[in-house]
Amino acid sequence: MKNKTLLLLLIVNLLTFPAYGEKRDILRVGIHTFPTSLNPVYVTDETSQAVVNKIFSTLFYFDQKGKVQKGLTAHWQVGKKGTEILLELKKKILFAAGSELKAADVVGTIKFLKDSRFKYPYAANLSFIADVEKIDRYRLRLKLKEPLAVWRNYLTFPILNANEIKNVTPGNCKNTAFSGTGLYKIKRIKEPAKIILELNNPAKNPAVYRFIEYTVVSSTRMAPLKLLNNEIDIIELQPESAAAYRDTSAWQEKFTLLKYKKFGYTYLIFNLKNTGINKDTRKYFYNILICSSFLDKFLAGRGEKVKTPFLLLNPDIEPVKFDIAPLKKSIRLKILTNSESKLRRDFVLFLRNELKPYNILVEPLFLEYHTFLQYLKNSRFDVAVSGFLLEIDYDMKDIFYHDAYFNYAKFNNPRMDSLLDRGLKELNEEKRREIYKKAHQTWLEELPMIPLFNLYYYMGVSKKIKIPPQRYELVGSVGDFLFNIQAWPCGAGNL
Repeated sequence: MKNKTLLLLLIVNLLTFPAYGEKRDILRVGIHTFPTSLNPVYVTDETSQAVVNKIFSTLFYFDQKGKVQKGLTAHWQVGKKGTEILLELKKKILFAAGSELKAADVVGTIKFLKDSRFKYPYAANLSFIADVEKIDRYRLRLKLKEPLAVWRNYLTFPILNANEIKNVTPGNCKNTAFSGTGLYKIKRIKEPAKIILELNNPAKNPAVYRFIEYTVVSSTRMAPLKLLNNEIDIIELQPESAAAYRDTSAWQEKFTLLKYKKFGYTYLIFNLKNTGINKDTRKYFYNILICSSFLDKFLAGRGEKVKTPFLLLNPDIEPVKFDIAPLKKSIRLKILTNSESKLRRDFVLFLRNELKPYNILVEPLFLEYHTFLQYLKNSRFDVAVSGFLLEIDYDMKDIFYHDAYFNYAKFNNPRMDSLLDRGLKELNEEKRREIYKKAHQTWLEELPMIPLFNLYYYMGVSKKIKIPPQRYELVGSVGDFLFNIQAWPCGAGNL
């Protein structure tokens, strides 16, 4: 029974790996910013998500290959019409406060997050749920408004304790501390420099760290030095540091460089309300950006070219160069981007020079992030460069649907709308893939935006860590590279 319980707890919120080497007590993780919130209801930034992922568990999660796996869910079944889902929870899962996870907790969490008074940032992701009801202690039923192929993707929110949320009000929610069913709980917060997590049950989890210590390293240039001085065990490194690593033997002796990708991309978007940006102009951009060596030269090994906005189709798609006549008259366009991103600024300047021979003259406009978003939303641009992190799926409804929030191009195509609707309802994976191939072709015919590149990200990992054969190499919007890092053995620190 003891071994069975151990296995159950280990798979709740992480992928399990065999332990390598000697067990240590403290895993020291460097972070570049202090979490904006540790309240799971309001977590939106990556740093906060990485910490909360250790404290709270979810019904489903994405594994290191981007596949949806069962978290707190033991079994699930979809009704014949696709509008009812039966979920059965794993037993003997405990909240940090001591009570056992029950169906009432999941029902309460869903109703709580769907309550508009609490302003859950991702409430729209739960709009597909028409109703939720408890069946018995461990089973519940979801009633959907219509069939949804990716329903598991949206059940990746932290589950809360029903007793803790029943008396919470919109006024005090943000300041309320909730307990989770994850392996860890908060031991100490030293804002704005440090957060220490403590294992909920060390006796039942001897293979993972008793403590995780998050330390803010505000200067990204200091990250390699922190690893060299044995002050931390793991930290994300900037591309410049990753490039320097390959030529610095002292660094190679002290830490390992691990590359991974985030599921998303930087893209170029056209303002279709501007009648001067016709289809031929957009085809010129496509030919230059996707069908030439332009992006390869710009990236210089820092990332990969993206050939379709439906990212999971990327390996199967080959660019097709458009046959268009040279421009007889020059075209002048304003191109804007976020001034706080050096990479995007460099890209815009690089693009300006490359477009001149084609009679396309662009004027860069660099804006502070919030101003940049207002310009996008109010169509105050000709061309813009932006980016996003996605759920690991084909769906691009947020970008292409006629009334979608992020449809900055103001793209309105009934065929695309129909394909996107069908893609979300189709439960057969092969048929669903074919639908998105048609959506790709519809995009190619209109080109309201052009995906550009998916950057590489890098983690520096102390040589004291023996890296498992399986690790996260692809991270979506609800995950993080450190999702299962507590199972990696390394040297100890002192609290």
